[in-house]
Amino acid sequence: MSSLNDPSTLEEGHSPLAPVFFDPSRKRWPRLRLGLTVFGLILSLLLGALILSILVSPMLPALNLPSASIVPHGAHMAPPPPSLSLPHALTRRERALRDTKDKLARERERTLRHLLVQPQQANPAPAHPLTIGFFVNWDDASMSSLKENLGSLDMIIPEWLHLAGVDGTIREDDPSRAEQTTQYIRARRSDLRIVPLVNNWNGKEWEGDKLGRMLANPTARAHAIAQLVAYVERHEFAGVSVDFENIPAKAHPDFRRFIAELYAVLQPKNLQLSINVPASDPTFDYRALARTADYLILMAYDEHWSTGAPGPIASLPWFAKVLRQRQRDVPAQKMIVAIGNYGYDWLKGSHHAEEMTFEEAVLTAQESEGNIRLDPVSLNPTFEYADDDDHIHQVWLLDAVTAFNQLIVTRSIQPAGVALWRLGGEDPSLWQVFGRHDPLDARSASRLEEVHFAYGLDYEGRGEILRITAQPHSGQRVIEFDPTRHLITAERFTAFPSPYVITRQGSQDRKVALTFDDGPDPRYTAQILDTLRQMDVRATFFIIGVNGELHPDLLRREVEEGHEIGSHTFTHPNIAFISPTQFQLELSATQRLLAGAVGRQTLLFRPPYAVDAEPETLDQVRPIELAGSQGYLTVGMQIDPDDWQRPGADEIVRRTVEAAERGEGNVILLHDAGGDREQTLEAIPRIIEALRARGFQFVTIAELLGRGRDEVMPPVKPENRWRTGLDWAAFSLINVGAVAIHWLFLIGIVLGIARLLFIGALAVYQRWHKRRLVFNPAYSPSVAVVVPAYNEEKVIAQTIASLLACDHPDRFEIIVVDDGSSDTTYRLAADTFAEFPQVRVFSKPNGGKPAALNFGLSRTRAEIVVALDADTVFTRDTITKLIRHFANPRVGAVAGNAKVGNRTNLLTCWQALEYITSQNLDRRAFDRLNCITVVPGAVGAWRRELMEQAGRFTNDTLAEDADLTMVIRKLGYAIVYEDEAVALTEAPDTVRGFIRQRFRWMFGTMQAAWKHADALFRPRHGALGFIAMPNVIIFQVFFPLVSPVMDLLLIGSLATDAFNRWQHPVEYSSDGLWRVLFYYALFVAVDYLAAALAFALERGENKWLLAGLFWQRFFYRQLMYYVAIKSTLASLRGALVGWGKLERKATVRIA
Repeated sequence: MSSLNDPSTLEEGHSPLAPVFFDPSRKRWPRLRLGLTVFGLILSLLLGALILSILVSPMLPALNLPSASIVPHGAHMAPPPPSLSLPHALTRRERALRDTKDKLARERERTLRHLLVQPQQANPAPAHPLTIGFFVNWDDASMSSLKENLGSLDMIIPEWLHLAGVDGTIREDDPSRAEQTTQYIRARRSDLRIVPLVNNWNGKEWEGDKLGRMLANPTARAHAIAQLVAYVERHEFAGVSVDFENIPAKAHPDFRRFIAELYAVLQPKNLQLSINVPASDPTFDYRALARTADYLILMAYDEHWSTGAPGPIASLPWFAKVLRQRQRDVPAQKMIVAIGNYGYDWLKGSHHAEEMTFEEAVLTAQESEGNIRLDPVSLNPTFEYADDDDHIHQVWLLDAVTAFNQLIVTRSIQPAGVALWRLGGEDPSLWQVFGRHDPLDARSASRLEEVHFAYGLDYEGRGEILRITAQPHSGQRVIEFDPTRHLITAERFTAFPSPYVITRQGSQDRKVALTFDDGPDPRYTAQILDTLRQMDVRATFFIIGVNGELHPDLLRREVEEGHEIGSHTFTHPNIAFISPTQFQLELSATQRLLAGAVGRQTLLFRPPYAVDAEPETLDQVRPIELAGSQGYLTVGMQIDPDDWQRPGADEIVRRTVEAAERGEGNVILLHDAGGDREQTLEAIPRIIEALRARGFQFVTIAELLGRGRDEVMPPVKPENRWRTGLDWAAFSLINVGAVAIHWLFLIGIVLGIARLLFIGALAVYQRWHKRRLVFNPAYSPSVAVVVPAYNEEKVIAQTIASLLACDHPDRFEIIVVDDGSSDTTYRLAADTFAEFPQVRVFSKPNGGKPAALNFGLSRTRAEIVVALDADTVFTRDTITKLIRHFANPRVGAVAGNAKVGNRTNLLTCWQALEYITSQNLDRRAFDRLNCITVVPGAVGAWRRELMEQAGRFTNDTLAEDADLTMVIRKLGYAIVYEDEAVALTEAPDTVRGFIRQRFRWMFGTMQAAWKHADALFRPRHGALGFIAMPNVIIFQVFFPLVSPVMDLLLIGSLATDAFNRWQHPVEYSSDGLWRVLFYYALFVAVDYLAAALAFALERGENKWLLAGLFWQRFFYRQLMYYVAIKSTLASLRGALVGWGKLERKATVRIA
């Protein structure tokens, strides 16, 4: 029951008291708000100044380093062959040979024209053939091309599967990369068909023998087919593309069987099968294969291949001829023509060539001053150059021009599609015509004249310290289109395109630099510094800003001991996935932190996760370009023992020493934070000793560059120190907040676990002690039950009836006090129980619950007063169980066992759980310490004379029961708990009602604690001042206020960890996640142990309530946080807070 408190009406001469926290002058809150505003303003100014400082990137001094030449020494244009004789008239034999060559050229031309104008087929393919791209994992440029040209493709064939064993085992190539690529495609082109390719390439060669043995074994074939189908179905791909090469001649029948068996499984599932076959190889039965496949992909390239004599890769006459041949074998609707876009570099006179991308071929021509020309017979580009040893090389390539001409031939054939081998290696100008359906005329040809490098980069020099020394620019070529032949017949580069040129520096013989990423860490960095000092080695630490902010002392120590510091960004993101603005802020924030902490800037930068330490694509180079534009040097590393994977100290040492001995690089990457680094700690001294024994010298990054530390870590200029001071003040405030949260979290863990263990042990002891109590059966005091009521017409009759049904002493009365109800509460109680002399019903003007209780108290002379709320129902023996304790004259009050009687929904069940596991468990424990702080208004008994001595119930708090309990305890009397005195109370069944009730409880508890703060840490008050009061302040007030921050910290940790796992599955370390989950699981485990104990002590309780304990954390506790915040603000404001009326629904169920 409840009504608004009216301080003007306390019964029987008791003067009204000003409510605790009430500020009648209304000056407290404006003053407090002013103070908070001033503090917030100062804080905002400091943080605002820091934000502005970070937004303006600091200007770093230039570090002038020598530039490396873009053109490598020794590469130059091949000299023209020397003239051995003077020109002379042709002989008859020579004229005949010339005429024969001319006749052959004319015949080729006639054949080519015939192929270009051949008649339509009976079953033509669609007017717009499919545009298909082959994708590979092993070249980042392939992903760059995919991103750039995704909209032009109808299908992608990624090289993701390989034959691993003769038993038909299939190996997936880099599953995480494949998953990322798939997600990227589906997020942008859900309609794009993905058809993974399976081949027999092992990374070095085509394994024909292994393939032949697998094909010959029906079990192995079935095993391979089952894996392929399962893989495709698991990932919801469109089918399979088979590319088996170097097939033994005798294995071709088995190959055809395999294809037929695979097709028979895929076709009913509506999955596609395509077969990659050479365009001209008599060992392949094209007609048989076409019958058991959806598509045959004709690889119309490698007319001259890497292990054969030099020559055109796909001369246009050869290209047209082989397609004409295949028309007789392969229906147009099943034919896909694969064109190439790459080059071969042959050493003249040899039969071995190096494959090269279009970009590599053009760069070779540029750097050697080679002249790329279109061979007039083959219409394939070619050039020659001499290497460092003056050996002549011949290069043939396929580019956008050859693709243009090939597409003209292809359109005359009308195949089902055209495929490109491969994405990432092509001439980017090709996309002006490939995947488009415009006419291939002079206008289309002119679009190929501009040439640019869209995917690749060029590296110059040696070393792991990188800077961009040349920006990309487009090139130009002159194209001649023959309108008669409808072909491009000539191309000539007038300006070569240029990619980004990244200069490597810092290579020095027998010198190595130790570098450490991800710190500082208070545990590992300090120990590493100790080791380096003992072994007289200087290192370079690439710090994460947030870690440096938490541990500035370690940054200062690093500088004081002669080490160098570089930036590893502020929050350790993957810079390939963040915006340029965020990247700039990451660098700027770390720079400002360093300036404030150590008074120095840094020119050294290393990207997180080492993804872009040596970029390979434009996506990766752009952040490096931005860093370089601000004056940073990017520091890579070639000696990386992967210590973060914890392979063992021995393995870390072995990998590092062997890589250094092989001359792989000068920079060693280790980690001083980010997980368990014990193995790294153990390995460091052994690495230093082993490399020194082999003649290596340990230097810093600055020394690798031939510079001093002050040049790569310049001190802050005197005129900028004031700004640096302001920045550091702001960082310090942030640091204090972070440290405070960290310690609050740890203290919360320790105190929470210690409290639960302490409370649990005391509760068990209380149960054991109570069983040994002996009560006086002759003790029979007079008892009055006082029931205050306000608008309780729904429940009052049930409550009084339950009291009459209780066992009670002979001298027993029930006093019902109607506190000015506006409903029929008084009339209903008076009329219903008029014939029961034990029941007396009174009505008084509304004055609040304390006034109603005092009114009832003044109407009785009973020795013991039992108080309960009007919505509460007693069990049969509740009263007798309560009053038996008063036989002991030391007992001043007895708290009963309140339980939720209306468990009708999730909210009321959670409240029932809380009553059992928290409130009643606490009372059990505090019973033994005599420090119970509240005898609940729902079920409690009092010694009347002590109530009079204490001043009865007062109205200066909303927790009048807690207030009176503390007064009686301070008088030196015992407050005990009786778990068998059960009362069923009606709990709020709506969120609004719950918040209203709990706000009153929380605010009243805070009032009572403040009112009786004089008991805190007073020896004469015993455990009340040393345990109960601190328990109220810490666990009922303070922790609910800071717990939202803890929850947000937990959510933030999990979200950050999940993001890191998603972005970097290979480099990801789960140490942080397991640590967070361990602490959380520890909390949950202790909660369940305490709850299990509470239920074990509560006889007859429904154990199924425990199922809601875990989920209680995700809604119920957040409601409590809100109540705590609301109560705190109300206390600070000093406003008059009333009770608020709770709606009764008479839903208590009596067992």
